Amino acid sequence: TGKKTIEMNCYDNFELNSCEIVDESYEGAGESEIAKVKFVAEMTQLDSREQTAFMETSTFERAGKHIAKGAWLYKEGLIETAPGMPEPKEEEESEDEDKEESEVTVEE
Repeated sequence: TGKKTIEMNCYDNFELNSCEIVDESYEGAGESEIAKVKFVAEMTQLDSREQTAFMETSTFERAGKHIAKGAWLYKEGLIETAPGMPEPKEEEESEDEDKEESEVTVEE
């Protein structure tokens, strides 16, 4: 089923070994307060037992007082290569993609 496929492709197929907060900062106050939290997560892929890691800087903002008295809400995350991990390989564009991008028709 579709649900089973989604579960296999999500983080559910990983075991979280550790999650270390490496930086934390806050801006603003009250309902306009924003927090940025940088963490490194180390995981093991359950099927292959491959060890992997990533670093993420997550941004949170305060909800209004009407939501759990101003709870933190996840806004966005910037994922980076974790320290000590190899940089990801850049995907090479195919010649067809390059050709499509360069073929621009201007009508007058």
